[in-house]
Amino acid sequence: MAMSSKRAGAIAGRELLIYLLGTIVSGSFNSAEHPKQIRYLLRYGYLSGTSSRYTITQKGRKTVSEAKIWGLTIPTPKVWDGRWHLVLFDIPNDKRKRRDIFRARLKELGLILYQNSVWIYPYPLEEVVRQVADFYKLSPCVSYIVAKKISGEKNLRQHFKL
Repeated sequence: MAMSSKRAGAIAGRELLIYLLGTIVSGSFNSAEHPKQIRYLLRYGYLSGTSSRYTITQKGRKTVSEAKIWGLTIPTPKVWDGRWHLVLFDIPNDKRKRRDIFRARLKELGLILYQNSVWIYPYPLEEVVRQVADFYKLSPCVSYIVAKKISGEKNLRQHFKL
């Protein structure tokens, strides 16, 4: 399915925003060379301050942190240890938006839905998933299981090419 030019532009704009904020945080951004970008960041609340000193706002820090969360990957060992790693969650309806984002992030990491609110992956994932759950303040609602045997294993092995 082809991506619309509007969607592609939005993604490129978001990547540029994250890059700019990252360079500001690292101290390698020269504001004198990029006045348009500074005005944009100030106008939309990612930066505050004056030309003598800019500081990244809470909104800017959250954007950088979220980009780091979306950049996480689960390490894949050379040899599978034969264990299945499951993530279970029971997230209340009043946290629906965060639950939907968390679910999308699990899918993006490569986990597959095993049953409702139960996701499975063949490699250790707890550390990475915990970071995501912590970021979205969902850790109390998330549990982890490691299993040696699981029903439907043949199909799972095929899916993950094990």
